[in-house]
Amino acid sequence: MQKLKDWTLTDLPQNGFALVESYISPAQIEQIELAISQLHQDASAGMRHLLKRSMGLRRFARSESMVKLASTALGRTAKPVKAILFDKTAATNWYVTWHQDLTIAVKERRDIEGFGTWSIKDGIDHVQPPAAVLSQIVALRVHLDACPVDNGAIKFISGSHLSGVLEPAAIALLRDNQPHVVLPAHKGDIIAMSPLVLHSSSQSTNPDHRRVLHIEYAACKLPGGLKFAEGSGLDGVELIMAIEEEFGIAIKDRHAEELYTVGLTYNYLQTRLKESTQEGCLTQKIFYKLRRAIVANYKLSRHAIDLDTPLDKLITYEELESGWPYLQLHSELEIPPFEQIQQCFGLRLKLQTLTMRRLVQQFVALNSGTIFGEVSFDDQIWQRLVKVIVAQTNCKIEEVTLDAYYGKDLGIC
Repeated sequence: MQKLKDWTLTDLPQNGFALVESYISPAQIEQIELAISQLHQDASAGMRHLLKRSMGLRRFARSESMVKLASTALGRTAKPVKAILFDKTAATNWYVTWHQDLTIAVKERRDIEGFGTWSIKDGIDHVQPPAAVLSQIVALRVHLDACPVDNGAIKFISGSHLSGVLEPAAIALLRDNQPHVVLPAHKGDIIAMSPLVLHSSSQSTNPDHRRVLHIEYAACKLPGGLKFAEGSGLDGVELIMAIEEEFGIAIKDRHAEELYTVGLTYNYLQTRLKESTQEGCLTQKIFYKLRRAIVANYKLSRHAIDLDTPLDKLITYEELESGWPYLQLHSELEIPPFEQIQQCFGLRLKLQTLTMRRLVQQFVALNSGTIFGEVSFDDQIWQRLVKVIVAQTNCKIEEVTLDAYYGKDLGIC
């Protein structure tokens, strides 16, 4: 066994794996645990296809920090295409032999040269792609519990991914003649790994709860009409966020999961908007309008912006100032003079960090009359919902009907 050292992301291309310490916060872990608990399934051994099944986990997989880490690891823009929960306990304390992860999950079977060894797992088609495809995939293993050496920590043979897909005899040769690395992890750590790197895990000698959320990211498109089974449905996250911005409300994940037709979404909005009070939703409405404007105006990612986002980490002072006059066009809000924002926060001198929360507070006083005066009649709700759906899906306006399913009818889920 090789001695433990710093297995950093910089060395991932050469080693085939890396440890990124303390990348996930306790609050993020709580959100992941909540999303898993809402799936209502015994996870004693794990669960598959989580990107399709959980809006909360899709949000996490699509978050700015996770996509940035995967894209950095691959050297190009990546997107999540698969998620599995592994859960070793004293009752499920198994040994995993040395292997490579050679299959991907796809929407449907298509016979394409270089793709073979088809199988079905939990009703989803799986296929082994060429090594060139696997080399453009990285798995991020998010540790929801600590995994010390004696609790079945994952093991690697460094550099084994550089030889492509290995025959069983070659695997046995490397197993018997090459040193292996046991890589423990703390709660909140991420282990990044190539699917092609040889890895294994032993039975725990001190078994304890050990949950790992395994998310795979791809920086490639599949040929011949093949599509990743889970990657193709992630636009649903963007749709929910766009609806939140349009109507100035927050949609909880458990509710979002139930909005699988246009009609259900319309009925939900009718109920929510009638229940909303002026005092309770003003700040929220301003935030969503302002976030939409900032995303459009400064070409930023929607996922990167929440109430506590420091804007100076995303755009420079000069960019903020030059684009300021155009915010009104995108937000339909009255905007305070940039000089007022500059004086309040001393932006040029960086006296205070300008967060979205502080910016929203500046906008509230100016726009309270306008926001309080908004009335959303049923036909207005419908027209605004249709506008959002068409913008997100590029479908025809006549296709957006009350009975339309986002998945099978509009190509989004």
